Amino acid sequence: MTRVMILLQRKYSSIREIDRLTKELEDAFARNDDVSAAMLLEMRADEMAKVDECEGEIWRLGEADLSVLQKLKVLITSDATRAVGESSEEKKIYEIRQKTQTLLEKLRKADEKLNRSVTRDKSFYGSGVKERHPVSL
Repeated sequence: MTRVMILLQRKYSSIREIDRLTKELEDAFARNDDVSAAMLLEMRADEMAKVDECEGEIWRLGEADLSVLQKLKVLITSDATRAVGESSEEKKIYEIRQKTQTLLEKLRKADEKLNRSVTRDKSFYGSGVKERHPVSL
């Protein structure tokens, strides 16, 4: 449990760094500073790789023991807002997951805004305008 808690905290820290870098990236794009923007994008990619590594390491903890894997599935995939941990470590895991989810939602919105401002109608998130399709009967 302690190792899972540590890995989730590392993941959260990396996501906080991605959030900070995203804010700097917005500033770089606003200044038309392509060199800084490229560097910040690379730094964000590095932090994203750290997040992936933490997640991979968490799942590797359950490879040798089916009961550990089942416990990990509950801890990592259950709804963290409704879950109640049985121990103080489990409660901390759910708390970290809740903070992480809140930060990820904030980051997703910032990323969408940044993506739309840079790419306009070619945005990954679409044009932002809902297309109207005729109703077929």
